[in-house]
Amino acid sequence: MRQRSRLVVYAVALLVATALAAGQKAAPTLAFTVSMDQPGAHLYHVVLRSEGLAGATQHFKLPVWSPGYYAVMDFAKNVRDFHAETGDGTHLDWQKAAPNDWAVHTANAAVVVVTYDVLASSTFAANPYLGDDRGLIVGTGVFMYVAGQVARPVTVEIQLNPAWHTIATGLDPVSPDKPHIFAAPSFDVLYDSPILMGNLDSLPSFQVKGVPHSFVGYKLGDGFDRDRFMSDLRAIVEQAVAIIGDIPYTHYTFLGIGPGQGGIEHLNSTVVPFTGGAALDTRQGRIRELSFLAHEYFHNYNVKRIRPAALGPFDYDGPNLTNMLWVSEGFTVYYEYLLLARAGLMNQDELLDAFRKDIAAYENNTGHLFQSATTSSHDTWTQGPFGGRGRGGISKTISYYNKGSALGLLLDFKIRHETRNRKSLDTVMRTLYQRFYKQRARGWTDDEFRVVCEETAGVSLAENFTYASTTKDIDYDKYLRYAGLELEKPTELPDAYLGVVAEDVDGRTVVSAIEKDSPAAQAHLAVKDQIKAVDGAAVDAQALDKLIAGRKPGDTMSLTLVRAGKDLQVSVVLGHKLQRSYKIVPIAHPDALQSAILADWAGARNASAASAAWLVRPAGDSTPLTALSILPMRRPGQASRVSR
Repeated sequence: MRQRSRLVVYAVALLVATALAAGQKAAPTLAFTVSMDQPGAHLYHVVLRSEGLAGATQHFKLPVWSPGYYAVMDFAKNVRDFHAETGDGTHLDWQKAAPNDWAVHTANAAVVVVTYDVLASSTFAANPYLGDDRGLIVGTGVFMYVAGQVARPVTVEIQLNPAWHTIATGLDPVSPDKPHIFAAPSFDVLYDSPILMGNLDSLPSFQVKGVPHSFVGYKLGDGFDRDRFMSDLRAIVEQAVAIIGDIPYTHYTFLGIGPGQGGIEHLNSTVVPFTGGAALDTRQGRIRELSFLAHEYFHNYNVKRIRPAALGPFDYDGPNLTNMLWVSEGFTVYYEYLLLARAGLMNQDELLDAFRKDIAAYENNTGHLFQSATTSSHDTWTQGPFGGRGRGGISKTISYYNKGSALGLLLDFKIRHETRNRKSLDTVMRTLYQRFYKQRARGWTDDEFRVVCEETAGVSLAENFTYASTTKDIDYDKYLRYAGLELEKPTELPDAYLGVVAEDVDGRTVVSAIEKDSPAAQAHLAVKDQIKAVDGAAVDAQALDKLIAGRKPGDTMSLTLVRAGKDLQVSVVLGHKLQRSYKIVPIAHPDALQSAILADWAGARNASAASAAWLVRPAGDSTPLTALSILPMRRPGQASRVSR
């Protein structure tokens, strides 16, 4: 999306007057009014007044997905009582041109007014919600756009339920005396600016580099230290800003929707379920909550500004496919951990354990034998971000969150090693931000992302990108040792181990995958082999598992296979099943570079500047060691986006 770095306010009347003064035909104007007279019925009433549209037919459409949540959503099914008329009340005929498309025969009417209701009963963060307690407008599920007019400015008037007193949003009001009328420079911005309403509560706000940050929500709770929580959140924001060196918005709002599911990042806000209280009573609970917020906040950089080219300008009629969600989402997981560590909210053991969990979740999923990170990214629209289970309960998909986080870790250590800790993944993110968002006002291609990574490292990163695009086994220790770390050695279990993933397909037991260096691999079993019998007895996938479980390591199994239509006898000596903890531990005697990389990465140095003390100079290198350049911040905007 060609998103603007600020939510600049446009007064529609001023645009019209300017165009007329120049002797030009006035640009179309689009204005919504949203009312909620009976919130208990979960119905928003929406009026869209369009002026200056040219053409005999206009297509009013709802998006089929919502930016930040990569799945097709049937928002149109929630529309009720659609009507269209001219400005003087003359009825206009219409019909459905597609499930999300209302084609109105306007006959070049100067003013077209469409009205409709939206059922909003879901508390999922990607859906609009309305109830007696609160309301959340997710623009993609409420505001229809006119085909061909997505880039037009638009206003939204909220006729707030009389029982409520607060509106919170990233949008700006059109003027101080009209606090319930908001403006967006385009529908892209409108769709990226949720609106939360109700009798809302606020946590103590803070500023970073003069830019205000607010936390507003429904029933935020009193059972926690609010000042401490916001101090922690401020520290996280400061560390994120230090990485990129710029604040691309004039104000930022965390929107707590109360009980609900999911969290969705937006241009200068984020929507998160938040209830405070007991969830913050323990250290683990605080880390979990702050990690979630750090993830959604860092998305304002990584995905909203630092983004694949496929993610903008958006096509709202269908999936926007990309191979790079392992970067957009996985690297954001990576940075949520680092932000907490660098803010002093997570110690080194907790940091390493966070990565252990991601690596274990990936490696313990049989999907890692079948699906790459790039394919998982591309296929998320149909399989979901966390994959699913295939036939016979065998998982053939992975989460790009888990693998992307691990790949970010390896790439960071590789860059630090090759540059003797002068550069890092932080450098890559800053370069992408400056080169593509700031200078070229667009996203990057897959190839451009790799070019920036390799420019930063000064070497080929072919292996790193092979890990992303294939199911090749990852040599974790090679990369972890760059920071003086390694995986804890696996322990042998008394259980027997063959090393195949088999499933029943059309009455046959077929080898779907073979684990590297396993007994099956050493015996040269191949994918697509049919296992017809074991020791002369016919088996299915379940029976094969039971047979292996009943044997001991060192036992020999005689397999009758069918390969290329011919029977084949293969003997396999079963091995020991290994228990892998994937715990990341320090090596015994790290060298100076390894120690510096680990200390720098884990947060011993503040992320805002590269202290020369942590840089390791190669022998004979007299190049001056300089601090990182931090770009000047933009001027702050208004102090708060909360209208009462």
